[in-house]
Amino acid sequence: MEIRHLRHFLMLCRKGSFSAAAEALHLSQPSLSRSIQRMEELLDARLLDRQRSGVALTPYGESVLRHGERILRDVRQLSMELELMQSGDWSEIALGASPIPAQTLIGPVVGELTRQHPTLNLDLRVDNWRRSLAWLEAGELNYFIDEVAATGLDRHEALDVVPLAPQPAIMCCNPQHPLLARRDLQLADLLQYPLALPRNLPDAFLERHIPGLTLGPMVAGRRIVRFDQFLSVKPALFDSHLVALTPLASVHQEIVDQKLGVLKVGDLDEIQAKFGIVSLKGRTQPPASEKLVAAIVAEAERIVGSASSIL
Repeated sequence: MEIRHLRHFLMLCRKGSFSAAAEALHLSQPSLSRSIQRMEELLDARLLDRQRSGVALTPYGESVLRHGERILRDVRQLSMELELMQSGDWSEIALGASPIPAQTLIGPVVGELTRQHPTLNLDLRVDNWRRSLAWLEAGELNYFIDEVAATGLDRHEALDVVPLAPQPAIMCCNPQHPLLARRDLQLADLLQYPLALPRNLPDAFLERHIPGLTLGPMVAGRRIVRFDQFLSVKPALFDSHLVALTPLASVHQEIVDQKLGVLKVGDLDEIQAKFGIVSLKGRTQPPASEKLVAAIVAEAERIVGSASSIL
C-alpha cells in the first residue's frame, strides 16, 4: 500500500462521496475508485459500503481511518524534520561524557550552541566510558567524550576519534599544603599524604606513570582514594592534606584564583589526559553535530592554551 492510497481514502472519508473527494484531489472519479479498490485488495478487507447518499465505513474502514490519520501526520512531521535537517536548522544529538569533560568541555559550549540553534535538541548522558561505549554501539548515542589513550578507545577499530588538545594531569592540593613549601619535591614525599586518583584510569597506567605506587590490596603507608567523579573529592582539597591527580580543566579556575595549588614532583613522569570525541565509524551524524564537535575542540584548545600561564 502506498501513501497516496491513504491520502485518497482519508479525503473520501472527509468529503463523504467519490465525486467531492475526486474534485478535491484533482482526480477523475474512476481513478479515485480504482485507488480505493486497489487499497482494499492490498489489505484484503472491505473498507466502504457504497450507498446512494455517499459512503459508509465498515469496521475495517474505521480502523484504517484511525491509524491512517496518524500515519499521514507522522509522514508530514518526518518531511518537515528532514527539510529542517537539510537546511541545517534542526538537529537532535545524543551526547555522552564522563564527569570531567561533561563539566569542563560540554557545559561551556552548550549554552552558546542553544542560543545559535534554538531548534537543537540535546540529550546529555554522564557516565563512565564503558557504559557510554555500550550506549554508542546500541545506537543510543551519536558521540561520547572521554579519555581515549589510557582506556584504549583510540585503538578500537570500530571507532572514530576526534582527538582533543592533550591536557596536563596535575597534582593539586590546598594552597597551604605543607608540600608546597618543599624544594626538590619527590614522589616519596607525595606518597606520605592521602592521594586521590581517578577510577577510570587503569591501574597499570597509573603504576607505570607513578613509580612506587601500589594499588589493589591495602599496602602499609598508602592512603589511596579512588573516585568516579572528581566533584565528590574536590571539596576535600580545600580543607585537608589530600592531594588529587586530575586533568587541568577540572581545576583550571581554582588555580587561577589561587584557591588550589599545583605540586611539581621532580621524579614524576609528565602525565597527559588525552580526551577525544568518540563515534562509530560509518554512521551519518546530524548536521548540527559538526558545529558541536568544533565548539568542543575549540574549548579544549582554549583551556590548554592557558596552561602555560598557570603551570
